[in-house]
Amino acid sequence: MEILELQEIILSLSDEQMREVYSLSSHMSLESIEELAPTLLNICLESGGKLKDDLGRVIFHLQKTERLNTRIGFEKLLHGSLRVNAEETFKLLESSEKDALNLSHELKKLLNK
Repeated sequence: MEILELQEIILSLSDEQMREVYSLSSHMSLESIEELAPTLLNICLESGGKLKDDLGRVIFHLQKTERLNTRIGFEKLLHGSLRVNAEETFKLLESSEKDALNLSHELKKLLNK
């Protein structure tokens, strides 16, 4: 499946499907979360205003309270970065540690259902 198609699927995910995405991301190690969080934040910040919604406010609040390196922070950053630039997000995951690579594969399987 092409990245552009994945981007469209991500934008139309139901609440239940998003819970599955969050569940998959909860298996990441804290070391990987700390490594990936800054880059995921940059992907979100470079969105050109695409995250001016509740998710964007949550990410901003987590950044302000220095909690982006937590599991919840990672879940929200992953969600935001997938929404604004799925291609860059998957490239990042696939070039990182084994748990991030596994997350990428599991996300693609989930999105291909």
